[in-house]
Amino acid sequence: MTDDLLRQPAPENPVERIHTLARDLAYGALNGRWSPKIGIAFIGGDQYGWLSQVGDPSPLMEYLVEKWNDRPPPAELLTSFGYFNWLEERESGTNIYILTEKAFGLLEKPTAPPSVFISYRRNQSSALGLLIVARLKAVGVENPFIDMNIDPGDEWHALLEKTVRQSQYFVALMGPGTLESPYVRREIEWALDAQGVHVIPIWHNGYAGVGDVPEALSSKNAIRIKEESAEEYELAMIKLLNRLGYAP
Repeated sequence: MTDDLLRQPAPENPVERIHTLARDLAYGALNGRWSPKIGIAFIGGDQYGWLSQVGDPSPLMEYLVEKWNDRPPPAELLTSFGYFNWLEERESGTNIYILTEKAFGLLEKPTAPPSVFISYRRNQSSALGLLIVARLKAVGVENPFIDMNIDPGDEWHALLEKTVRQSQYFVALMGPGTLESPYVRREIEWALDAQGVHVIPIWHNGYAGVGDVPEALSSKNAIRIKEESAEEYELAMIKLLNRLGYAP
């Protein structure tokens, strides 16, 4: 996982908000941004002050302000879900909690299976597309979207656009002739134009990024399969699952 995890927008569903906060706090503690011990003091109204118990508290405060507008789910709910254990109350009135093993377990997979759209050109990437579908289903992503056998048409294009725009992740399989397909280019345009869609390009089969390549598909963002070998494909699958929030 990367720090992009902490920057993802907070969900709206109340239960998902609790899972997401617990996962983010565990991620920050595991990577040394703050302590697994969290102090929470009542300020007034419906506001509470959060303080990391070790080191500089500013990273935790910045995270809470940026992602949660300084109003994260309350500690009582984190405790009820098994993500916090209460340790003590200080004389200052600050309650000290510690993250539980259950909270750190959230880092092994997303709080909910992500929605994934796989864009590809059939004569370039069908085998890779099927491999990705199999690996996603193996970790619990039940319905990754991939168009394997339906011919394009006006109604189908409308469904494709809706599906792309509603997906969390858009995986673009890039072979040497992929961008010659007007259908693939259209799917890429929809993904880049949509709000909240994370684009993950995968370069393979000798693709070198030549031609008119959108910045989001450039080499700095791409997972690159440098040669056609089982080892390279396995490494690419691990990188992809990691981008989706899984720890293979």
